[in-house]
Amino acid sequence: MMLKMLRPMRLLRSRWLRPHAGLLLRRSLWQATPRGVAIGLACGVFFGILFPVGQILVALLAAAFLRGNLFIAAAGTFITNPLTVPFVYLGAHRLGRWMLEWSPREEIEAGVAAATRASEGLWTQMMNFDFGAATLHLATGLATSACVSAALAYVIGFFAIRWHQQRKAIAAAARQ
Repeated sequence: MMLKMLRPMRLLRSRWLRPHAGLLLRRSLWQATPRGVAIGLACGVFFGILFPVGQILVALLAAAFLRGNLFIAAAGTFITNPLTVPFVYLGAHRLGRWMLEWSPREEIEAGVAAATRASEGLWTQMMNFDFGAATLHLATGLATSACVSAALAYVIGFFAIRWHQQRKAIAAAARQ
């Protein structure tokens, strides 16, 4: 059913997907096996958190090469959407800052500096902002969040589909 919705000829017309059309059209990549769903979900969540744009394409290609479920990989990227992106990025920045700055003395000095800057104008604060450190904090936090979230998604996806399949088998046995 999913292969009909994908329309193979449409894939062959796409300039970016044409080289990978043979890989993306494999039937095994669209079936719901515990391992395939877990890999697909992990790829989707990982690239959904890590990349701000082009998430679905990268997640699809990674899941295809790792033999994960492609539909679940595409769906997993929606963990970040316009409603959740500010919270994910703010949390990742704070996590990265916490991971890279271990000294409490630096936090106290940063608090004092923030208090003195509170009386400054917005333009002065923006000119004194260290974008290099903020980018490093964000990148560190995003990489860590992506790895941890992908590992959790793999475990949750694996056991969820296994539980669903076992429940389905028990229900089918009970009907006979």
